[in-house]
Amino acid sequence: MNPDIRLEKLTEDNFEAFSAFINAEDSGCYCSFWHQKITSMEEWDKRKATEPEKNKSCVLDKIRSRFHLGVLAYQDDEIVAWISVGPLPEFFWAWRRVAQIGDSAKTIAAIPCITRKTEARDKISEATLLHLLKSYAKDQGWSAIEDYPFDREAIERHGEAITWPGFPEDFSKAGFTRINEHWLSSKDYPRSVYKVNIEGNQ
Repeated sequence: MNPDIRLEKLTEDNFEAFSAFINAEDSGCYCSFWHQKITSMEEWDKRKATEPEKNKSCVLDKIRSRFHLGVLAYQDDEIVAWISVGPLPEFFWAWRRVAQIGDSAKTIAAIPCITRKTEARDKISEATLLHLLKSYAKDQGWSAIEDYPFDREAIERHGEAITWPGFPEDFSKAGFTRINEHWLSSKDYPRSVYKVNIEGNQ
């Protein structure tokens, strides 16, 4: 564990710091994919390259509408990681999952993406961040957190390109349990739903 790491909700006040961090890791992204109707990865790559301001505006609009888009992880006042996390209904991308579980989705948080600073990846594990996130989730009143990593066999087959949802081993280390197959899982890209209940909030 890294007790000196703190989590801070994304707001307008820290948005420019977030922008600098996320663009250093994935330029033009703004982690807005989850909040838009994107029909293909080709469309997404083009949007990032030619219309990044649309992605930026999308995120700012969501913040101003009081959506919980995610948290920044700070160490010594430096951003070392970003976790896209918030109640399931607040992510356009998660509509199928919301349809699966119904009203309970309102208090279940989803993690579509975890991004650690390149230089911090050998020092700060995803499991450490997830342990901290569980305490944060309790303060938010969330009943559970879900994540959707690709299975180890898919990661070994396709590499780093599909590690943005995190690594299944880290979720297991942080107390998450695999509950079922992801709704977009396929033979070439097997993927699972991991979940942890937040004690005292059920």
